[in-house]
Amino acid sequence: MGFSRRHRFYFVLVALWLTGPALAASDAQCQREQAALNQWREGNQRLETHLEHLDAALAGEPVAPAALTDALGAAPTGSAPPPSRAPAAVVPGCDALAPEYKGVRERTLRLTEQRRAKRLQWFELADEQRRALTTWHELYQNLAGAPAEGGSDDYLRERLAGLIALTPLLRRDPAAAFTALDRLARRPGTPPWLSAAEPAQEMLWRRQSAEAQRQVLALRAALWDQAGGLSLLTGGGGLDAALTVIDLETGLAVDRLYQAFQLTFQEGRLNGEMRRYLPLLSNALALLLGIALFAVLIHFSRRGKSALLSLHARVMEASGGRRWLWNLSRLVAGLAPLLPWLIPWFALDLVEPALQAPSTRLLLWLLPLARLYVVFGLTWLIGEWLVLRVAQGAGTYLNGEQANQAGERARRVAVWLTLPWALFLAVDQLLGGGLLHDFSGLLLGVALYAAIGRLLTQRGEDYLVCLQSILPSRLDPLAARLLSQRLFSWTAPLLLPVALVYFVFRYLDQLLAGADWYLRLKARWFRMRAQSGDEDDKAEDDTRPAREYQQWFDAGLPDDEPAPFIDTGLTDAMEKAIQRWREDKTDENTLLVAGEKGSGKSMAARRLTRALEKNDEGLRVVSVAVPPKTLAPEDVIALVAEALDESLEEGPASLVKNDEQRRPTLLVLDEAQNFFLARIGGLEGWRTLLRLTNARLDNLFWLVLLNNQSWAYLCNVFGREYQFRNVVRVKRWGQSEIRSLILSRHHLSGQTLRYDEVLLSSRGPEAGNVRNAEQRYFSLLWDACRGNPMAALRLWLSSVKVTRRQVLVGLPAKPQGTAVEKAGENLLFVYAAIATHENLSSGEIVAATDLPENVVRYALKAGFDAGFIRQSDDGRYRLVPLWYHTVINHLTRKNLLHE
Repeated sequence: MGFSRRHRFYFVLVALWLTGPALAASDAQCQREQAALNQWREGNQRLETHLEHLDAALAGEPVAPAALTDALGAAPTGSAPPPSRAPAAVVPGCDALAPEYKGVRERTLRLTEQRRAKRLQWFELADEQRRALTTWHELYQNLAGAPAEGGSDDYLRERLAGLIALTPLLRRDPAAAFTALDRLARRPGTPPWLSAAEPAQEMLWRRQSAEAQRQVLALRAALWDQAGGLSLLTGGGGLDAALTVIDLETGLAVDRLYQAFQLTFQEGRLNGEMRRYLPLLSNALALLLGIALFAVLIHFSRRGKSALLSLHARVMEASGGRRWLWNLSRLVAGLAPLLPWLIPWFALDLVEPALQAPSTRLLLWLLPLARLYVVFGLTWLIGEWLVLRVAQGAGTYLNGEQANQAGERARRVAVWLTLPWALFLAVDQLLGGGLLHDFSGLLLGVALYAAIGRLLTQRGEDYLVCLQSILPSRLDPLAARLLSQRLFSWTAPLLLPVALVYFVFRYLDQLLAGADWYLRLKARWFRMRAQSGDEDDKAEDDTRPAREYQQWFDAGLPDDEPAPFIDTGLTDAMEKAIQRWREDKTDENTLLVAGEKGSGKSMAARRLTRALEKNDEGLRVVSVAVPPKTLAPEDVIALVAEALDESLEEGPASLVKNDEQRRPTLLVLDEAQNFFLARIGGLEGWRTLLRLTNARLDNLFWLVLLNNQSWAYLCNVFGREYQFRNVVRVKRWGQSEIRSLILSRHHLSGQTLRYDEVLLSSRGPEAGNVRNAEQRYFSLLWDACRGNPMAALRLWLSSVKVTRRQVLVGLPAKPQGTAVEKAGENLLFVYAAIATHENLSSGEIVAATDLPENVVRYALKAGFDAGFIRQSDDGRYRLVPLWYHTVINHLTRKNLLHE
């Protein structure tokens, strides 16, 4: 049984009804994708247009600036744009368009890559080349769109086309481009129609021609530097080529001046027809106003110098001990003399772009004269500075009359130097780079060379001393021959860089004189150069004069003479905390002072207690030196009870109970490191002290003095924040304080000082200078003692040789750490225990280190033999002050100490 015709007809209608919308949708999608494909093709056409413009520009054909900018994707004189993103692959829904999409995308990729390569070729050109080419393209476009009334612009257009045609040569061969540019550089004249043209048209032509010529000269100067002037002359025929170039550049300079005159004349003529004599009057007024403003600027610049010097004086007064302020004031004082000349120079740079208008063109062309005046002033100032610096570097004092003579001589030299400077500035303004520019620069260099020789002639001996101060001694005869009277003017400028290095070194030496790191580095450098090699082998001076002299450097001076006190600010810091407590400004009644052994804690505390006993009658002062080793809690309480003359049976509770009846009391506990021993159960004494000091009291102030190594250990055990809230760390003494300490004690001895030849031997103006020898010695001493006054006293005694009436000072005998470095680990544990506790007995060392007694005794004997361990009269072992920092540094490197 088959379908009838009617059934088949109905089936076709149903199929069309079901598939019709899908077919219609597919057709609409194909139409949209076809439109997108057409837009893509239009983009490819734009890429092809860009390639045509880029090919034309790179081939040296004129191109409209707007078209060139669009093709480059950036300004022609700017930087290259980022690479364009590659188009993404598209899979169209319409299968029929898939091959076309693929072909268009491949073409887009190819065109984009070609455009990128062309763009890179353009942006590879130097900035000056792109700037000149862009200007020529713009001028050519302007001429192409301008009417040619009364004549033709073909003359200038042809010249611009010839200049643009140099583009391929600029990319390939800068030397050939320079030669071709020289053939186009000279203008053959003016077109015949120009004389009969309207003033406005003539002025427009001259402006365009002047701008084109300005870019020619700028590009020529850049090519001269890029290709190398000497190689250009050598390749062009040597002397004949040089004469040809000089003739060409002379003509270009004259032509530039003539162009400027003609342009100014035509602008005045045009404006005169329009506004009568207004342009002439405006130029004259601008000239007068400019001269007046320049004079006012010079006046206020000199006033600025006075203001800077006044600021320098104020900063010096306010600097106090702040070294950075003092260095800032030196910088201000150094800039002050330059200010009257630097301000006009920068002002001229700022106003030059604003003087391009016709009403100020005359003033614009007079700017080089103003620059020449500034150059004259700077030359005068630098010449005077050079002469005065040479005299100062040689240690020669110039009185007022001599200084004035030096300034007058520098002024005369600066006057005749204005001639080569004027020639150089004129050539630079008219031509830029080129053979005449190099020749005028060479002439200026020769003039400067001769001027330096003439200036230095008046200080010839001082100049020789300056050079000998920095040159090796073996070169002294050579320097003397080179700077003989007959050769001085020829050779002195050659050696000026050496003298300048010496001046810079002297300036930096003065600038960094207050920096501790620089003083330390300088001292160590001198020690390395002057090391004798036998410092450790010096025998101890045991003569009677030496013993009598050493008494003035002991803790107790002969005949009960009061020891000189050097104020380092430690006493004031302790007194400030106590006074705040006395004035009820704070409830804090504890102060811990931590510092190295011999750093001056005890002496500062004694001076403080004497001052308080004298000035504060209502305050009871009690000082206690903690005996070694006070470890048991009951011993600590008994010590405090005895000092306060109170019963402390209940411990801290008794302190609180007795506080109301207690007279305001300052309790000084010196040698507080004796309250603990670093072993199990050895910290109870320190815990007891903390319980006592943590009691809330109104009439008792605790002043605890402690070794810094002991404090570091206790901080690691108990925590820094949970013991004493008010802590003063003793700073290391400065060089001036160490110097005052030594010289004040030496002064009491009545002996005279003489410094060893090693300290006196220096070159230049400092040779044999006692003051410099003294400064050098105390720099060495301060570096060796690390700011510790006790170590400084011992180092001083080890470096002097005493006779009946004189003390000879040599290099400080800083001990070497070889003996400590050779010690084994067990021995270092023993030395670390002594350093941590400041003093220990042999039994306490055994308890603290848990080492066998024979090992401890061996370590002590090794320390005795090396000289860095000593046993005091009470049988306790301590580090020798002279060796203190050597041992501490080695133990710190081995991580055996807590600070």
